[in-house]
Amino acid sequence: MAQANISVTESQFRCPICLEVLNDPVSIPCGHTYCMRCINKYWDQVDATSQFSCPQCRDAFSPRPVLRRNTVPPEQHC
Repeated sequence: MAQANISVTESQFRCPICLEVLNDPVSIPCGHTYCMRCINKYWDQVDATSQFSCPQCRDAFSPRPVLRRNTVPPEQHC
């Protein structure tokens, strides 16, 4: 039987906003992952008339995206 060889670094489990290990990780439509609390707080600071965007890649979303619980390690995006 072939064995999967998966390389995962600790940085893949860190929130890009708080820089801590992901707590209650969620994915947004562009595929980036954040702590649920961090991305909600980030978007709560956005003016209600503005578009919501990803803090990393700046993809814009309107209306505010539904957050999806992330149960797998994030992939490298850049």
